[in-house]
Amino acid sequence: CCQQEQKNYAEVMGQCRDCKSKGRPELTPTAIKAGKLLAHRLAGQSTDLMNYDNVATTVFTPLEYGCVGLSEEEAERRRGKDGIEVFHAFYKPLEFTVAERDASRCYVKVICERGGDQKILGLHLTGPNAGEVIQGFSMSLQCGATYPHLLQTVGIHPTCAEEVVKIHITKRSG
Repeated sequence: CCQQEQKNYAEVMGQCRDCKSKGRPELTPTAIKAGKLLAHRLAGQSTDLMNYDNVATTVFTPLEYGCVGLSEEEAERRRGKDGIEVFHAFYKPLEFTVAERDASRCYVKVICERGGDQKILGLHLTGPNAGEVIQGFSMSLQCGATYPHLLQTVGIHPTCAEEVVKIHITKRSG
């Protein structure tokens, strides 16, 4: 290795240690993806960087929570309160109708840019199979999905994912 290559490798290793302190997700699939992208950059095969904003994750509790993209607070911090629109809804999944469980904890929230094409900035869901639902929407966020795209999607009935494409009530509307 030449001295410049060693310097680059040393810088890279230092950057890897710093990732944890920058609020990036500490998830194995994220580290694998970031490592592959880094290897391709070091080999001169690509200049692609990891997009940490759209990493999907799930908390596997009895009522799952899944999310992808920005939180409402982070979107507001980046775009301002008037720069975002937050759509939300409570819902009762099919699984809860048989067991007569309380549906007040199943919730969906979609955070979008306000105005313009209404790009989706974040999606959050609590309910059965939230991780599976969020994984599907993860790619749509990577592709620049917008709120109108969401409205054009025909939901599969009766699924929790259908609740995402039916969402129309905003927090701003009261």
